[in-house]
Amino acid sequence: MTRWGGPFARRRGDRSPAPVERAATNLPEAASEGLVVEDHDGLLLLRTPSDDTLTPADVADLARSMRTDEGTVTVIAGAEGAESRSFWPRLSELLDSLRDSGTESVQLVMAGAGHDAEDRPATARRIADAWGFEVRAPDGPPLVVPGGSLFVPVASTANGGAAEGGWWRFAPGAKPQPLGPRSPEPSWQSALRGVPSGTAGGCVLEHIPAGLLVRPAGAAPAQPGDLYHAVPVDPRRAAVVIGVPYGEDVSAEEVAEVLGSLPQEARSAARLVPGGRRDVLSLAQSVSDRTDAEVEVLTGLPLVAAGGPLGTYSVRSVLAAPDGTPTWMPFVDAVVCRPPDESGRARPPRVLRWTPPLPGPARPEEGVVGLTDGWQVTVTRAGLWVGPRGGPPLSPTARQVDPGGPVIELGMPGEVMDASLWPALSGLLGALAPALRARATLHVHGVSLDGGLELRRLSAQHGLRTLRYAAPAPARARPPAR
Repeated sequence: MTRWGGPFARRRGDRSPAPVERAATNLPEAASEGLVVEDHDGLLLLRTPSDDTLTPADVADLARSMRTDEGTVTVIAGAEGAESRSFWPRLSELLDSLRDSGTESVQLVMAGAGHDAEDRPATARRIADAWGFEVRAPDGPPLVVPGGSLFVPVASTANGGAAEGGWWRFAPGAKPQPLGPRSPEPSWQSALRGVPSGTAGGCVLEHIPAGLLVRPAGAAPAQPGDLYHAVPVDPRRAAVVIGVPYGEDVSAEEVAEVLGSLPQEARSAARLVPGGRRDVLSLAQSVSDRTDAEVEVLTGLPLVAAGGPLGTYSVRSVLAAPDGTPTWMPFVDAVVCRPPDESGRARPPRVLRWTPPLPGPARPEEGVVGLTDGWQVTVTRAGLWVGPRGGPPLSPTARQVDPGGPVIELGMPGEVMDASLWPALSGLLGALAPALRARATLHVHGVSLDGGLELRRLSAQHGLRTLRYAAPAPARARPPAR
């Protein structure tokens, strides 16, 4: 994400559209640059030539997302723009042209432009009164979130509390109205306004761009620049992130309490996301049992990653180290936990979204890809499982997820693995990215007749992290592959 770290806007001395007079001393080097007004498909960006705070991808995402409100023109003041000598004259000219063209509403993306005080009216208020626009502006520095949304983090007060942060609507001569911390406003934003700041068990709730973060009171809070602020906003579904690294002590009762504070529509659409080092699948299943409702749980943080065909970008579950460094992308993106059936029998989680590890004939409903006539690979939340075709179904949720890397499970306990497996396994390992192989553990369940020679050779050839053997089981013969 990108943060606007620019200073608070300089307030104008009167309500006329005349530019403010500013001292020419002690200005940074950027102040001597001119300003450029860039039009990106209706999104107006006012910045100095050298200001590269916003990347081309940021600008493209913002232009696409801000297009949803056809009646409002978005004007972005670059991080260095407000320090330029020509900033206020150029902004005044731009506002004049918008007014002359019939524009009635402007979103001003400028740090602190919506911060309104009794003795110091907000920049947005002064623009609204002087130009007759409705102006939407943030009361703090906005973050550009991947995907093209803008988020205003909650600011801390002098006594350690949290001040209301977000976007405000200023109409000429009217009292400003709070809009919430996200722009564009997702359908669930209003549902989060009634959420308490904490749970009965002592956990704290924090707003992040994609929804809410639930953490123990003594754990480290979310900070602009961390991965929680890089999760894209889903316009229809809020994310509830559970825990932070070294602060995962969040109970199912507390998560159910958070979901229970949401209106029905937002509650049924919410997704549970792991925020710490622990796998939260068992917690999500407990929440499903308690609420008697299906609960979607992601395997990792949903981030924009180059995980699509030919390196295209998409939103995928990503696992990370405690310091926030992304480690690997699991093949199972999300599962749905289900409450017991009408007879009270437990139902296993259902795979909702998954990514094949390699091209080939697949059974989408089962997460299975054929390798050869005799072998297949099943995606799991923890990695992969290579087993015989026609064998017993394998659980995609049996093993806990390890942020350190995937586990590739091999064979069935006590079953002999014949020589037809080795080319299939080598092809699968070769299809994985080298960085993923370097983190992978090959966990052997089956029985190798050559004493593990071929397994050691393949592990070394493909650079696997570890070759691990399960506890031995009685060997069972298996029919030769056809």
